[in-house]
Formats: sequence, structure tokens, C-alpha cells
Amino acid sequence: MTGVRRAILVAMALLLGQPVSPGQAEEPGCRPQGEVQVCQAVGFGTILSQDTAQARDEALIDARRRALEQVAGVQVDAETITRNQVLFDQLVRTQTRGLIQADRVLDEGPTGDGRYRARIEAWVKPGEVQDRLESLLSDLSLVVLLPEQNLGRPQPQPVVENEVVSRLMETGYRVLDHAHVRRVVQRDQEAALLRGDERATREIGLRFLANLIVIGEATTRFSQNNLGIISAHARVTGRVIEAETGRVIANVSLREVRGFAQDQVAAGERALANAARPAAEQLLQTLDAYFKRKERRVEVSLRGLPSLDEYRRARAFLEKQRWVSGVAEGGYSPEASLIVLTYPEKTLYLAARMGREPRYRLLEFDRSRILVEYRP
Repeated sequence: MTGVRRAILVAMALLLGQPVSPGQAEEPGCRPQGEVQVCQAVGFGTILSQDTAQARDEALIDARRRALEQVAGVQVDAETITRNQVLFDQLVRTQTRGLIQADRVLDEGPTGDGRYRARIEAWVKPGEVQDRLESLLSDLSLVVLLPEQNLGRPQPQPVVENEVVSRLMETGYRVLDHAHVRRVVQRDQEAALLRGDERATREIGLRFLANLIVIGEATTRFSQNNLGIISAHARVTGRVIEAETGRVIANVSLREVRGFAQDQVAAGERALANAARPAAEQLLQTLDAYFKRKERRVEVSLRGLPSLDEYRRARAFLEKQRWVSGVAEGGYSPEASLIVLTYPEKTLYLAARMGREPRYRLLEFDRSRILVEYRP
């Protein structure tokens, strides 16, 4: 079984599992104790090939993650965790030591259906938890919420939103499945986003690990009936908000976009269709300018490369990564080689991508540097 398949199965089991009996309360919450929060949390692991020890490790990791989420006051969406299993693994395995002072297992064991369950009590330092979770927010991932009404009636298949999502994905942005987002985001949260509520913005960003939220609406109104030809006007407004800061980084505004047909509903639909592409293009232009300003120099240091050919292979690998630009050779030596590139996304994502390559072992990274070791 491949590592990716195993990670997906493990993530699904972790997220879908339930306790085996009502008497064992899941997620009983946290209580303050001095400068820490004492939290109980339940985690699950999948027993594959009778490997109970590995399943136990996974269950404990999952329980610690859930304890962190309780302290942060927000839960990350299940599908998002499945897609970002490597990043969550990095968060829990390498970053919880400074956040969880201690933990103890309250009860554990196989559930009888191929899973392993562990309930822990953890002493969590609350100060940095939110910051650590926010370190996973992807600058290039977007949540798009553009509800649509045609002559006052909600549109189940929003034309403008679909066009915006399509154009963003064509350009290379990571757009969360908007049908799934709509199932998860409550109407009151959507209304709060429209009002510019910073808390709602931050919660939605954390839930989907997306740093940018496109929020707005598209509406139509009847214009006139000219000898049986009916016209309607469409209006599209939207904002792009940074989840981390609550700052509005871009605005989209289209007014009086006309559509013609022989009945009012069709005229409204035509007006929305005519507004969809210009709205998407406006959004793309503002996002391109935003990310151009965020580009920065990142140094990738590689230890133990056996040859100049392997060095060039590493450069070719980096050149193929989305949003990497301006790749330059900083020098080759068997002890330490350097490749310099330009990158607008958080270094975490490029570092995690390199760490998944069998020939590299990720040693450390920060905002402007990644250190990897070659594995023959």
C-alpha cells in the first residue's frame, strides 16, 4: 500500500471514527489550571496489516491534534485534513512539544472494527496554539462564496461563482470545493463574512486552511419591456479578505450589466452570464498584483548531493513547482549546495512537497530557507 493511500485511509478513519460506547464521552473539553488548559480528547488510528503499534501512534497523534483544536476554539474541516495530512502530521509530530507540556492516556484499545481508539488528557499552553494552526494557512488557497439571486430568487447553480472558481483554477489557484464549503459554512457565518466580521473570517480561514476568502453577491433586477424584448440588469460586488489579518486586499464591482430575453427570468440569467467573465477577470487582475507584492527570495540548501547532475535534477524539480519563479543556481558542492528561487506561498508548503520526495529528507525550514538532505 502506498504512503499516500495509507495517509488518506488513516485520515478518514481518524475523522469518521466514533467512540465505542456512550459511557466514554468524546471531546469532553478543557478546564483552566494555572497557565495551561487541561483537555481530554479522543483520537483514532487505523489498524493495517495487524500493525497495532502504528495504529496506536496514529490515535495518540490524532488525540493531541484534537486537544490543540479545542484550545484554539476552532475545528479544521475533515476533507481539508485529508488533503493536508502531511502538514498536520508535521504540526503534531514536530510542533506540539512546545505546546503540550504533558499528556497521559486515560483509556485505549482496539474498537473491534479495524480501528484503535485512545483517550488522553493533555496539558496545553494556550498562548501559541492559534498561531501554530494559522501557520498552516495556505496563501494560495481560496474560499469562494458568491451567492446569487435572479430577480429575488436564489440560484442553485450560481453562474458568477462558477465562472470565478473556474478561472481561478485555470490560473493555478487552489480553490476549495464550493459545494462542500456551502454544506459546511452556516448561513449566519456567511452573513457575518458579508458584514466584514473579522472573527468569522478567521474561523472560516482556519477551518479550510485558506488565507483568502472571496465573499460577495450577484443580483439582478428588471429593467424594461421594449416591444416584447425584456431587459434586466446584473450587479456583482465582492471583496477578497485575508483570513489572518481581516484586511480587504481587493474589491470587485460590476453594475448595470445588461441581459436581454423574451421573459424576465431568462433576461436575468443572461445578465448574470454577461457579468460572470468580467467579474472573474477583475478578480484575477487584483490577485495577480497582490501575489506579485508577496514574492520573496527563498534559499533551498541541499546536503550530500553526490553529483552535479543530481544538483541539476533538484533545480529541475523546483522549477516545476507551481508558483516557483526566478530559479537560480547558488553553487554546488557535495557538502552543501544552494538553489535560490522566488516564491509567494508560505515556505511550509514547498518544504512539505520536498519532504514527500523519496530522495530528500526535510531537516528544517523557516520563512526564507529550506534545508534538505539527499537520501541515496
